[in-house]
Amino acid sequence: MVPTSMHALQIKNYGPPSVLEYVETKTPEAPQKTQVLVKIAAAGVNPSEYIIRRGDVSAVKKKTFPAFIGADYSGTIVAKGDDVTDFDVGDEVFGSIADVFSGRGTYAEYVLIETKQDAIAKKPSNISHEEAAGVGMAFITAYSALILGTNLKIDDAAKSLNQKILIIGASGGIGHYAIQIGKNICHAHVTAINSSKNTDFVKSLGADRVIDYNTTPDFTQALLQEEGQESFDVVLDCVGGDEYYQKSILLLKKSGIFSTVVGPHISDGYMGYGTILSIIGHILYNKLLGKRSYHMALANSHSKFPEFVGYFERKEIVTKIGSKFELKDGAKAHELSESRRAVGKIILAV
Repeated sequence: MVPTSMHALQIKNYGPPSVLEYVETKTPEAPQKTQVLVKIAAAGVNPSEYIIRRGDVSAVKKKTFPAFIGADYSGTIVAKGDDVTDFDVGDEVFGSIADVFSGRGTYAEYVLIETKQDAIAKKPSNISHEEAAGVGMAFITAYSALILGTNLKIDDAAKSLNQKILIIGASGGIGHYAIQIGKNICHAHVTAINSSKNTDFVKSLGADRVIDYNTTPDFTQALLQEEGQESFDVVLDCVGGDEYYQKSILLLKKSGIFSTVVGPHISDGYMGYGTILSIIGHILYNKLLGKRSYHMALANSHSKFPEFVGYFERKEIVTKIGSKFELKDGAKAHELSESRRAVGKIILAV
């Protein structure tokens, strides 16, 4: 029996982490034809959610208040629509909401998932709900950044190629998946850029070489001296800022690709139309006129999500949980995410 009310995190206006309120609210209505109602066990926290919470992109897309946020989830189906054939009540599932402005949110005890639009798959029995909740947006983005938007080969076709990947900001949610994709799917040599305090962490994921950005701030010059020009197939930027593209040109092979999950602008607050147009202009300029190919990766491969399950089932990719909070402490989770010092994934236990 699904209760008529549930607990959730809700925002009534844009602002700092403290605007996240732990409230009792109405449980979502019965699922429509292609929807399932999921009782959430855990939810993942992503940087896009604090950007939405702050109202940074409200010039382009506004939330209707009160609003739910959160995209990634893991839980159990408790009800389903008449046209749902691939899933049954009782199935443990995980995934990510495709439209973060849909009005739905996973920082809650229940959420409606659209099976024809959102990422959804049956959870492997050998991973926990908390591990599964971390996958969604971060893994989809990392996969898009390294595989869908580049020329990297994967699986057996990659084993003899000696592909090389440089990951800037390798210890966060997306970066920690990117290392594993690079090593275990692309069979590449991976160089990770991060703080020395996270060296053991990224090495445990498979990074072949780690450079501390504090002691080697101009790491591109250091790599040019060690590796020479045109050494890398892909440079993946998980930090943001146009400078990394310009500095990476000499490191990339002529067929190489600069892939970014952030873009040329690091958001520290409200982005008006001028800023957004500037970002689009930078991206288009780099894509069309840059000296090396430029790829802006987005979490837009939700339909491919079921194809990713095997990687986690076989433990070729694992979720490393850096921090875990109770749902009611979502504001603390956002404070950590916003600090850009999180290691691995931040999870809300529901």
